[in-house]
Amino acid sequence: MYLLQRLLTRSATSFPDKTAVSFRNEELSYAELEAASNQLSAALKAHGVQRGDRVGILMNKSLESIVSVFGILKAGAIYVPLDPGAPASRQASIIRHCGIEIVLAAPQLLEQLLAEAGEAPPLRAAIVTGSPAVTLPHPAGSMSCSGWDEILGESCECPADDGLCGAAPAYILHTSGSTGSPKGVVISHLNALTFVEMAVRFFEISPQDRLANHAPLHFDLSIFDIFCAARSAATMVLIPDALSAFPVRLADFMQSEGVTVWNSVASLLTKLADQGALDRLTLDRLRLVHFSGDLMPVKYLKILKQCMPAAVFYNIYGQTEANSSLYFRVPDVVEEAAWKIPIGTPFPNFEVFAIDEVGNVVTGAGEEGELHVLSSTVALGYWNDCGRTQAQFTPDPRNPSAHARVYKTGDMARLDAAGNFVFAGRKDHMVKSKGFRVELGEIEIVLNSHPDIRQAVAVAIPDDLAGSRIVAYVCLREGVELEPQTLVVHCSDHLPKYMVPEQIRYLPSLPVTSNSKIDRKALVQAFLDGPAEP
Repeated sequence: MYLLQRLLTRSATSFPDKTAVSFRNEELSYAELEAASNQLSAALKAHGVQRGDRVGILMNKSLESIVSVFGILKAGAIYVPLDPGAPASRQASIIRHCGIEIVLAAPQLLEQLLAEAGEAPPLRAAIVTGSPAVTLPHPAGSMSCSGWDEILGESCECPADDGLCGAAPAYILHTSGSTGSPKGVVISHLNALTFVEMAVRFFEISPQDRLANHAPLHFDLSIFDIFCAARSAATMVLIPDALSAFPVRLADFMQSEGVTVWNSVASLLTKLADQGALDRLTLDRLRLVHFSGDLMPVKYLKILKQCMPAAVFYNIYGQTEANSSLYFRVPDVVEEAAWKIPIGTPFPNFEVFAIDEVGNVVTGAGEEGELHVLSSTVALGYWNDCGRTQAQFTPDPRNPSAHARVYKTGDMARLDAAGNFVFAGRKDHMVKSKGFRVELGEIEIVLNSHPDIRQAVAVAIPDDLAGSRIVAYVCLREGVELEPQTLVVHCSDHLPKYMVPEQIRYLPSLPVTSNSKIDRKALVQAFLDGPAEP
């Protein structure tokens, strides 16, 4: 089985009445999801979509968004999810860059895109959820618009695969680029299926599981949720986008929906532990909790483990370009407040190694190097960007003549005594302050270990003399008043002088990106735009 859409067809054949997707008070069985995606596939082909075409998805989380993923794949096309919260100009830039001519969209999001994008994106057709009665602004030109209800009226058989093979691209996910323009990471069916098959076996995902889907379609964590659920005939529970802002309601949702598998960025779990009032609930159905993307303060991890007694916790490390490649199973007992949780060891079917500054493979405890990933999960490259692709996807440095292809992550890691990798910062964004190399994560661990701090992040502010000035942004616990100098003393007790933040600023909450990660760039820009400090 080398095509992602076949996962759905197989589960629909074996478990037709099983709930595939649940959202708010609506559900789709596997038979219904199969039928709807078949109908959408036929409609896309009627609109002229051919094998290898890129089709955009511009909608918030919904049953239609999941139908869209499988319908596009069944048409032999490549799905390209657009961030609904991104500026219209960014959405339009991706549409132009990927050559997207047809988009599946929510009406209001399509109207906003066409009204605010400036230069009109080159769309020739759109299929909108609900009624086709969309007010198209002038820049839409001759673009045709069809309604979702129109295309889902007739039964269709599962479409033929039209010669598709596992090496064909399945989706393109966009990540931030160092030049300011997003990079389109091209993932093949085989890339994704290698990970999905491994993950289902490794984590023993079964039809009895209910997987919580927090990640939006444009975030790579969604791949685990969507396709591991389809592979195992499990139920995927879509978490409404707005719910993440209300930890108590989110915790209630987890319990009422009987979630058994949770997969999200660490910052969301941190917020849940701190503000979700978890001690009033019995979250004993949760059996797996995955966190990734950010550092998880140990004090919050301990709260989560107490309130989710049946759950096994994993710190998952990966990138869009290679999927999740390392894991660390958190021990049953966690004591040390300032412990830095390792990113772990490779999953089955992955080879992950670190190369030091002189080109040697890291083998000893305490040694540090750049992580490289060798696996059939490694992406095809960046869409329409040969330069970036050649720079990041390279021959195996251990044996360049072997024709093996690895992904250079740009992440630095060191080995601990147990053979686990421990994240040590970014190679290309290594902070230097007053001549010293500084890892901001180490400062954050110390700040987060203070009992009065709810959340903290350290950022590097460009400085002509020092190279970088270290500034910390801190969220205090409710009702707490704390002088910044107290935190300076706390940092001085645990860090060398050159790592102690020059300033500590308080915020009620930290800004986050559309993927729920802390928006460090926004904090740096806010500092630069703000009034000068005395």
